[in-house]
Amino acid sequence: AATVSRETPGSAACVSRDGCGEALEGAPAGAEPAVEGGQGEVAGEAERLIEPPSPEEAERLKANALRAVVRNDCAALLEVLDRVPQDMWSRWENRAGKDLLTLSQERGSSSAYSVLANALGLIKEVKRDTFEERETVWVFIQGDVQPHRATVLEDTSAEADSIYVEWWDGDGDPEYVDRCCVRKMWS
Repeated sequence: AATVSRETPGSAACVSRDGCGEALEGAPAGAEPAVEGGQGEVAGEAERLIEPPSPEEAERLKANALRAVVRNDCAALLEVLDRVPQDMWSRWENRAGKDLLTLSQERGSSSAYSVLANALGLIKEVKRDTFEERETVWVFIQGDVQPHRATVLEDTSAEADSIYVEWWDGDGDPEYVDRCCVRKMWS
């Protein structure tokens, strides 16, 4: 019996700076910002039937998938995932009883984690907020444990990549900061 699976158009084309996949919040170190994706979630995707491989072929593909996760080789991993139904590969474990997703976390294979999380539908796009003038926000600065308080100085649309803020603490001049570092204070 064939298993119905969904394939994301251009799934192999989603590449980050390190060569593959997109990542999500909570992913291993070196991960990229979150994106929308996952099987069954992208509009306009094509349904297709994936025939389960023979037991011998399944064992070979399982070994290839485990090796790809350990090597953080998302191209090889995508090749395996495209040939095996999700309900089959999502249950694969190594001899230590670790599934592919857990193994990618333990090995720090951030690209492989991204590919697997995307295929499992775990990745969700972070909604881009609009900001109004005089709105209070938290600004997260890399290396600082706590966020800094600031006030937005101009209306900012969801498409803008930077936000003009004035700091509450210190005598620093107002400045533009990256949108990804800013969160609404009262949301």
